Amino acid sequence: MSAYNRVNGVPNSINKTFLTDILRNEWGFKGHVVTDCGALDDVYETHKTLPNAVEVAAAAIKAGVNLDCSTILQNDVINAINQKLLTEKEVDRRLFELLRTEFKLGFYDDQNNVPYHTYGADSVHNASHIALSRKVAEQSMVLLKNDHNILPLNKADYPSIMILGPNAASLDAMIGNYHGVSSKVVNFVEGITGAVDPSTRIEYDLGADYIDTTHFGGIWAAGNSSVTVAVIGLSPVLEGEAGDAFLSKSGGDKKDLSLPASEIAFMKALRKSNKKPIIAVITAGSDVDISAIEPYADAILFAWYPGEQGGNAFANLLFGKVSPSGHLPVTFYKSINDVPDYSDYSMKNRTYRYHNGPVQYPFGFGLSYTSFGYQTQTEPKKEYGDKDVITVTIKVKNTGKMDGDEVVQAYIEYPQIDRMPKKELKGFKRVSVIKVGQQSVTINIPVKELQKWDMKIHGWKVYPGNYELVLGSNSQDEKLKFDFVIK
Repeated sequence: MSAYNRVNGVPNSINKTFLTDILRNEWGFKGHVVTDCGALDDVYETHKTLPNAVEVAAAAIKAGVNLDCSTILQNDVINAINQKLLTEKEVDRRLFELLRTEFKLGFYDDQNNVPYHTYGADSVHNASHIALSRKVAEQSMVLLKNDHNILPLNKADYPSIMILGPNAASLDAMIGNYHGVSSKVVNFVEGITGAVDPSTRIEYDLGADYIDTTHFGGIWAAGNSSVTVAVIGLSPVLEGEAGDAFLSKSGGDKKDLSLPASEIAFMKALRKSNKKPIIAVITAGSDVDISAIEPYADAILFAWYPGEQGGNAFANLLFGKVSPSGHLPVTFYKSINDVPDYSDYSMKNRTYRYHNGPVQYPFGFGLSYTSFGYQTQTEPKKEYGDKDVITVTIKVKNTGKMDGDEVVQAYIEYPQIDRMPKKELKGFKRVSVIKVGQQSVTINIPVKELQKWDMKIHGWKVYPGNYELVLGSNSQDEKLKFDFVIK
């Protein structure tokens, strides 16, 4: 898919360098290219690099676009041919690439030979889909704080639960953006309520909104409950694509990492009036400043936008039916000021691969209710060629008190060469380990995957030198380290 932006003055949807020279000729791409919706309209309406739709249609076809998520190609390719801006041969090339995909999918085969045609109503929202939705939510939620091992909660110890927060019963916070709608979405209030004994008293209050920093609900009731679950964070009306996040002050793009000021004030007020445990749940699709509310919660779980079964998944984690095993897929920085300006396109000091400063939570971070130990079973070799495969086998032992999943992460640390990353995740394995049990984990990394783009030869190159393989549970964890050389 071609993006909305332009690079070096050329909108991506009419950029032949990207869509043909690099994507097809250099990388060998054999699929088809579709624009992001309305991207061709943007070329003449917003970027104004071409004067009208007909010239845009011609430029897109020449650049390598096969399909338009709008109407420019549909309406104006014929006009471009008639105006001698395009040839039929150029259009046929784009149609060939598109039809190739359709043939691969069986569009023109006997329907009896295409398995997709047998899918019916029983293939939508069936039991396996629901179970998968819950499993995905369970495995993606990230435990960031768990003071004094307050979680998981023993249901018998908490006869009353107060659920608060603007996202506790929010549909938006469950399904994010770009979604369908289901009558079966289970929010956090419903998930917790459905998981406890009928004798448990459950109360709910919106607690706060996204704006008001002085008026809050449910504070008094929380003080009369055994434990409070506060569901705060962002939602698709606060972050997302331009126009969709209509409550965002910056149109959807984030200019900082802050939670709404109203939620921070709400958490302060809740903590000030309540000495009993507070479990904070944060919904968002991006890095946020956890430190703003961290002092006011005994445990913090980052739930993302967890989907239809998010409420049930959270309840399973809350009460210990499942141990948290999610890990952050992005670095959580301390401040937006810790990364370069958005207009700086270099990778210097960006992502865990190049960032040199302290962070809030490192890439790959995630706590568990149990603990794991690593032991080397088969070490990697000391020397490799560029056609070899780096192989390591370890034993992962569950050293805690309950069953759990560990996600073993394998990072490569590179030689100190200009433009080379500090480290990169090059393999990972999720492994389920019962209490006091152990499992063997083997990770294979082809040396060719360590290749980098060489500016002198203008091609991929595996650089010789001294490397390290580091195994751990996040990008800053170093449970096992192995040195090796690439000749």
